[in-house]
Amino acid sequence: MHQNFLPDSQDHVSPRQGRAHTDHRVRDDVRTPGYRGGMVTLRPWRDEDRPLLDAFNTPAMTAHLVAAESTDELDRRHQRYLKDDLPGRMLVIVDGSDAVGSIGYWEVHEETGDIVWETGWSVLPAHQGHGFAALAVRELLAVVRADGRHDEIHAYPSVDNAPSNALCARAGFTLRETRRFPFRGGELVVNDWALTL
Repeated sequence: MHQNFLPDSQDHVSPRQGRAHTDHRVRDDVRTPGYRGGMVTLRPWRDEDRPLLDAFNTPAMTAHLVAAESTDELDRRHQRYLKDDLPGRMLVIVDGSDAVGSIGYWEVHEETGDIVWETGWSVLPAHQGHGFAALAVRELLAVVRADGRHDEIHAYPSVDNAPSNALCARAGFTLRETRRFPFRGGELVVNDWALTL
């Protein structure tokens, strides 16, 4: 269906030639008003964030995915997240001093041949339901719009992940279609949500 460059592959492609764009790297910290009057910060993934991947790999957090990942797969993912030379970035969602989740953006090749952004997010169970993902998506959209590299961003939540699908709708994404693609040794059924930047 599409090739995902940051989360599941070490390969990446160059941006479309001749396209004017700004530096794709996110500012060191992006802050937005958050839950209970606090501030939500998006910051680049750091070496000390490796335990977050274990927290995201529990049965509760992988319920909408085909399977959990092995420790080796998580270690490789962590190393990819630390790279800052790819189109896109993995970011940590921080409330005060607490890491509450992550959000990222990366390039994918659509079947049409177009290169677009994809985004995905996770919020730890103890912090779900407080609007952190919505705030993070809003800030991430500002980052990719400022980048100017691609015309669209897509999100592919599992069809049974009601909160993420509802967030896509609230954030202004349009539901394009339901898609199936191989994932972690099985098949993932997702909704393809798209937003013109």
